[in-house]
Amino acid sequence: MTVHPPTRIRATSRIAHGALAALSVTALTAGMLVDGVDSAAASTRPVDTFTRQVAIGWGTADGGASYTLRGERGAAFSVDGTRARISGIVAGTSAAASLDGAPMRDGSVAATVALVGTTPLGLYQGLEIRRQPDGTSYRGRVELGRSGAVRVSITRTAADGSSTDLGSPVAVGTAAAGTAVHVEVQASGTSPVALSVRAWPTGTAKPGWQAMSTDATAARISAPGGTGVWSYASGSNSAPTTVAFDDLSQVAADPSAATPQPTPSIPAPAPTPAPAPTPAPVPTPAPAPAAVPAAVPASYGPRGSAPVGSAAYPAPAGALYVNALVGRDAAAGTKAAPLKTLAAAVAKAKAGQTIVLRAGTYHEAVVVPFNKPLTIQAHPREAVWLDGSSKVTGWTRSGTSWVARGWAVQVPRTIAGVADNPRFVRPEAPMAARTDQVFVAGTQLRQVATAAQVVAGTFFVDETAKTIRIGTNPIGKEVRASDLRQALQIQSADTTVQGIGIRRYATSYEDRGAVRFDNVRATARDLVIQDNAMVGIALGNNDATVSHVTVQRSGMLGLSTGYSYGLVVEDSVFTENNSERFKAAPVSGGIKIARARDVTVVNNDTSRNFGSGIWLDESCYDITVVGNTANDNEYTGIQLELSAKAVVADNSTTGGQTGIQIIDTGDVQVFNNTMGSNSKMGLALLQDERRQAVASYEGQDPRQPAVDPTVPWLTRDITVSDNVFANGGRFSVYALDQRTRIPVDRWNLVITGNLFTKRVATTDPTMVAWGQGDNSTLVRYETAEALAAAKGTTWRNTVTPSSTSTAGMAQHLAPAAAYAVPLPAHIAALVGQPAGVRHVGKF
Repeated sequence: MTVHPPTRIRATSRIAHGALAALSVTALTAGMLVDGVDSAAASTRPVDTFTRQVAIGWGTADGGASYTLRGERGAAFSVDGTRARISGIVAGTSAAASLDGAPMRDGSVAATVALVGTTPLGLYQGLEIRRQPDGTSYRGRVELGRSGAVRVSITRTAADGSSTDLGSPVAVGTAAAGTAVHVEVQASGTSPVALSVRAWPTGTAKPGWQAMSTDATAARISAPGGTGVWSYASGSNSAPTTVAFDDLSQVAADPSAATPQPTPSIPAPAPTPAPAPTPAPVPTPAPAPAAVPAAVPASYGPRGSAPVGSAAYPAPAGALYVNALVGRDAAAGTKAAPLKTLAAAVAKAKAGQTIVLRAGTYHEAVVVPFNKPLTIQAHPREAVWLDGSSKVTGWTRSGTSWVARGWAVQVPRTIAGVADNPRFVRPEAPMAARTDQVFVAGTQLRQVATAAQVVAGTFFVDETAKTIRIGTNPIGKEVRASDLRQALQIQSADTTVQGIGIRRYATSYEDRGAVRFDNVRATARDLVIQDNAMVGIALGNNDATVSHVTVQRSGMLGLSTGYSYGLVVEDSVFTENNSERFKAAPVSGGIKIARARDVTVVNNDTSRNFGSGIWLDESCYDITVVGNTANDNEYTGIQLELSAKAVVADNSTTGGQTGIQIIDTGDVQVFNNTMGSNSKMGLALLQDERRQAVASYEGQDPRQPAVDPTVPWLTRDITVSDNVFANGGRFSVYALDQRTRIPVDRWNLVITGNLFTKRVATTDPTMVAWGQGDNSTLVRYETAEALAAAKGTTWRNTVTPSSTSTAGMAQHLAPAAAYAVPLPAHIAALVGQPAGVRHVGKF
């Protein structure tokens, strides 16, 4: 369960990470909830059909109730006679409308929602149920992604606007921009509260419930409440968003009706025996013995940073204090006589001292020297930002754009010494390497190459004339431009940075990151790192810990590490990175780790990056990638390359090109992952010509022997067990040596205990494609029986009766468990499950 910061301006949250440990939310499988409220035991209440016309506001609903409207920064409400609209939702903000009349406890709320226009934008829409006077509610949420992917989820919203995920988002299909989508959310009971949500495009059949949860926590909402609608525009949107709602209705359950019984799970299909004299048939699996423990819902704790201003790290005696508003750099640095700048505090501090920053914005670039380990943190419950931008004023209109003069800042445009390096820069995004940044009212503009190209939402920097030209009207708005390159370069060992925000630095590729740790035992904790030009955070040495960090909208990459033995990346969020749209390779996306050993990447959200979610490359060894959500990335969800010895378990990798990709990497155990809705492959296993012993190939770890036998860069010794492969793409499993003619038969590849979608049409993925020894030929296996007969008569996989989506796999998990491999003890310890449990897919 994840607690998120509010998505609108609000009072500081009082919820700390420690308070979340006691929360308990149990996810349900699809076969355990009834399909909607029984129409015979319910009464439908049409709430609003929006057939009136209202220029400002939404007026009153059909039943006479009035709306309470909430919006930020120019959001405008209207009704056009057919639909209600909210226009002008700026990127990174939300708007909502609620009705508190006719409270309902048990029942469902439904509406039709749509993004107005055909420009793909990121949008989260929600229907609220059991909304209380203080603003607490449950939301059935549908995410309409720029790629067309549609996902549903359930959240509980607190009075301060923060939200708690009740289960993981579920991918349910695709919808083009402008498509009307029906959304329905249901709530019933009080202890626990049972919740479910579904979404489907107009004109298609209503599906069963797609995401379901129960809330048994002390914060559950048991009282009847009102309803409402909510919209949030993705922070990476290039333009304000307009949304539309129609046919808002309630279906209240009849409390006298009998409680419906759960839908029984479908029985496990027995494999068809092969007739003699063909190879021995696959035996019909016996049910798991009673002594085998049952799977339990995975619980890794909340992800991401505490909201800036809510962390509460105590200030130790002897700390140095800094206050940007009232401090003086000549002061003593006490709480009563604070310094003014962080740079002055670092210069004054003694090794081992703590620096406490009071609330405010610090426009600084600071180096912590190698001989001075420090802790740098925010004062308890005070909002501290390191901000790399300055306010730009003096705008004058010039045709259809506005110009500010006297901008003398020049930023790098080279990568690896090459201007606009084509190895990294896509032709479609030619300005990506140029780290100028401009923000109008908090929304980042897109850089263009000439003044003539400037239109709304874009800007041009003329270094010769020393001007900035923007196409968005700046009148009455704050305009900021990035003029510092790096917030923190930390050269000292044993240094911790915690509880602050870092934003808007014009970080170059050579700077490595807006926050850069160069020495051992670095700790980054509860940091929010946003809108930096290249890389959010960079690590370059051993025993680093990144915990509860949120990195969003970095120009190229969220987290970059090299030579970080003993690295731990946990409980963090890396989303919407590579916002400048660099090429997928050699580097971009959420997390990239290179030349590291003993690496743990656990319980992170690395979704919706414009590249890969998690990528380990170039001689990584002893890798644990567990409990992550890496969905809807533009390229791969999880990728291992030129590495060895890995456990990839209990992850979700849906909605990208390839779920999990393993290249030139051996000794890998791929257990209990969920893959589906990927456009190419669920799991790709590949070999090319590179070998670690050949010095001309880049990627050797110089701290290991020149010929390192532990990382030969060979794809071999791979076990694929207890995974779920839903439909989408061309292949569920694809295995091929594309360069050096090694047949997969020599890889020691084992595929057993998995649940596959059935291939019904040519648009469904091939179950397993098995490479031969000529770099190109694939033998395709479309049934579990065919694969077992050809490759391993002891292998036991199962296939759904029909082509099945990721969401639809829920009803097949229980019967498929009979085919699962008992979970090995060492993997069970990593994922928090009993050893020997039989389960397929993510826990």
